[in-house]
Amino acid sequence: MRLYFVHGWAFGPDCFDALAPLLGDWPQARADLGYFGPARIPDFMAGDVLVGHSAGFGGGLSRRRDWAGVVAINAFSRFVLDEEGRGCVRPAELRALRRALARDPAGCVAAFRARHDGGACGAPNVAALAEGLDFLETVDVCPADGPALVLAAEDDPLVPLDASRNLAQSGGELWLSATGGHGLPWTAPAFCAETIKDFLRRHGW
Repeated sequence: MRLYFVHGWAFGPDCFDALAPLLGDWPQARADLGYFGPARIPDFMAGDVLVGHSAGFGGGLSRRRDWAGVVAINAFSRFVLDEEGRGCVRPAELRALRRALARDPAGCVAAFRARHDGGACGAPNVAALAEGLDFLETVDVCPADGPALVLAAEDDPLVPLDASRNLAQSGGELWLSATGGHGLPWTAPAFCAETIKDFLRRHGW
């Protein structure tokens, strides 16, 4: 069994640098989706538990459904709002993000990361980031069968609480942090680690 970390859009595997060491009792792997350099996707193994931040949760589920368990951090089932109000942002907001990425890739990514306390980053891979936005436009997932944990922040400026609750209702337990915004793995690593440890131990990992 390993914890298999997948980061969200405009971030990289380093976004788990504060959280991963706190979960050092479990073997780990991290995917790099290539937003700031070459992509690196470690092979999946039977028994892996997905730990996905933001779009990384949906990305992990899109690559395989047979995770032993899943942990969704600042995540969602849908990103773009549908006619029933499920999702996080209006279609126009995603279109604006596309235009910003095409016009000024470095500025777009820097502004997005700054909004979520993400810090500095390397030169953006525009093709990979545009592909990530394509995924966000259509993603609509729910946790696979098996144990699921949803971690969310009440002050997340990107993912509304309703989206977090919707994700948990489709199969999982929801834990809320009062603060931490959209960057819980680096803004509230202790909160994430303690809830994840409890989840893993209760399910025999």
